[in-house]
Amino acid sequence: MNSSQKRRLTLVIVAMALVTLIILGRLVEFQVVQGPEWADRAINELLVIARPSRGAIYDRNGAILAANTADYQISVSPPLVTEPEETATALAAVLDMPRYEILGVLNSDQPFALLAGRVLPEVADLVREMDYDGLQIDPLPRRFYPQGELLCHTLGYVDFDGYGGGGVEGYYQSDLAGEAASKTINISPLNEQESVIAREGADLVLTIDRTVQYVTEEKLRQALQEYGAQSGSIIVMNPQTGAILAAAAYPCYNPFEFYEADEQVLFNPITQQQHEPGSVMKLVTMAAALDSGLFTPQSTYYDAGVLEVGGHKTVNWDRSAPGTTDMTTLLSRSLNVGAATLSTTLGPDLYYDYMQKFGFGRPTNIDEMGESTGQMPLPGSEYWTESMLATNAYGQSIAVTPLQMIVATSAIPNNGEIMQPYLVQEIRRGDDVIVHEPSVLSRPISPETAKEVNTMAVTAVAREVPGAQIPGYTIAGKTGTAEIAENGVYIDDTIASFIGWLPADDPEIMIYVKLDKPQTQPWGSLTAAPTFANLAQELVVLLNIPPDNIRLQAEVAAARGNQ
Repeated sequence: MNSSQKRRLTLVIVAMALVTLIILGRLVEFQVVQGPEWADRAINELLVIARPSRGAIYDRNGAILAANTADYQISVSPPLVTEPEETATALAAVLDMPRYEILGVLNSDQPFALLAGRVLPEVADLVREMDYDGLQIDPLPRRFYPQGELLCHTLGYVDFDGYGGGGVEGYYQSDLAGEAASKTINISPLNEQESVIAREGADLVLTIDRTVQYVTEEKLRQALQEYGAQSGSIIVMNPQTGAILAAAAYPCYNPFEFYEADEQVLFNPITQQQHEPGSVMKLVTMAAALDSGLFTPQSTYYDAGVLEVGGHKTVNWDRSAPGTTDMTTLLSRSLNVGAATLSTTLGPDLYYDYMQKFGFGRPTNIDEMGESTGQMPLPGSEYWTESMLATNAYGQSIAVTPLQMIVATSAIPNNGEIMQPYLVQEIRRGDDVIVHEPSVLSRPISPETAKEVNTMAVTAVAREVPGAQIPGYTIAGKTGTAEIAENGVYIDDTIASFIGWLPADDPEIMIYVKLDKPQTQPWGSLTAAPTFANLAQELVVLLNIPPDNIRLQAEVAAARGNQ
């Protein structure tokens, strides 16, 4: 080895020694000097997130109304794709996308790309069967409604971000969604591993009976078709508890495909659509008049066929002038002049005090998202006029929701008490079950007044509404036919309604039928009342409500047995 070679070897050895010293120095700095800092980072920076499952919704008998499923997201890592041409061809048919778009993504230099943001499980299965390199399939939570459109407005829907929109899905969002849990945990094998547990979503059990709901929706659809009505709604309620047994409204939508529905259809007509109720309001006006002590069931008034109040002339719907008239006839013949006579005799302070006790002008606070308040201008406000004291008495110049109307009227069959309406019977969180206990919302009238008006409502149906009667049962109720106001002017179309309950002396169900713009007949007595009877005749069987004679015989036998 010559001297030149020796020098080169020496330089190489020195260089290697220097590199070795630098590496050793860095290792000492990393492991000894910075060791604790890097150790803390390594074992403490793993964020673990536990996401809860959304709670299910059941009807009162355990039938599933809302549950969870998943759509899927299709992604790709282009660098891992080995057969871009063949892969693009196969995916184009399954994802219903242009082949050139997919091929452009597969040939790109992106490390990761989204091909389809949300596809159905069957599409994901087809992609999974392809077994091409680079494809990734990830689940995306989605709400599923096994009953289709049934109870659409009351259930509401859940958007793709997991938030409830409308109905009980929106109202109980926090309970149903649960609460995600996140924590930065220590993953060192030398430490005990910690669990990250989310608060799972609670399950809801509704007061709704799926079968009752189905029958109610079918009867509503039949009525709309038979009478040529544009839309409508029906509520079935237990007036003694406030439990809603069915709530049907048309047009409806499929909550699973909420994004395809018109925005207006997503609103619930039962709790959010306001209308002038018409003559069903006379039940409330009569109850207020009798409870005030200024009138009794035997009181009479003189009906000249017209009554002017605040510059507005009230006339009877049939333009009659019956003269001296008693209270029962007023109600059974649905006389506008008579209702206006009652309210004006009470005067604005007393009359509107009763109207507020019945709950008009404010929400019922039912457990459902987005309830409207209704509209009832009060004396002294800029929107109230003196004529409203007369027109409100027979359901004009006042706006209510169907729910407000049935809840207010429920004081009559329930001994003067209005029960808080509700839709959820139980909230279940594992072994913890919260059961709803019926509660009194208000007491607008005395039990004696309620019984008096109840008797008059029985007579009103018996005298004037044969279409609302069903064999074997005593029905109490009232018809309504309200002209529709558009841009401040009443048009020819009407809202036909009927509110009724049975058995009249001990009601188990109360039904409110509302049909919008019926074309064959404008009157509630000829459209809404027969719809009530058709529905009630099936519900007494489904809910095991015996006819009056059997029920009364059983009560007599039970009373004798207790003697």
